[in-house]
Amino acid sequence: MKKQEREEKLLQSVQELGAEIIDSERFRAAEAIPHHLAGNVAQHSLNVARESCRIAEWLNRHGAKVDVKDAVRGSLLHDIGMTEKEVFRSPSWKKAYSHPDRGAKLAREEYRANDVQEDAVRRHMWPICLIPPKHAAGWIVSAADKICSIKEILHR
Repeated sequence: MKKQEREEKLLQSVQELGAEIIDSERFRAAEAIPHHLAGNVAQHSLNVARESCRIAEWLNRHGAKVDVKDAVRGSLLHDIGMTEKEVFRSPSWKKAYSHPDRGAKLAREEYRANDVQEDAVRRHMWPICLIPPKHAAGWIVSAADKICSIKEILHR
């Protein structure tokens, strides 16, 4: 399979597994919130979801048992806390600590996130936030977030 075909398949998986989130008013509003110099929260979250899907599927092909849906939904929601005015108006250092908890609450209340997805949102800033993820999906989201953040900053 060619790289472009793989990327299209990953995007299709993300869109199928995360349709409820991607189609929500809050997620669409995240397109207006700047993130990582030249992007926005929604695009970054889609990038992280695609990377998480790639990692989870690779792990599953190599014997792991990762729920791809948990990784994708956790990724799409990992920065949803940035959509709260008091969070996105705060200084960067404060955002790093406040958006995961606020996002976890929004993920549970607005998107019916399960415990694994909520933990992925709450713990994706590890090691800045000291408590690591409890589940494989959370580790995947945390790693994918860092990979995508580096790519986005370097390619701005």
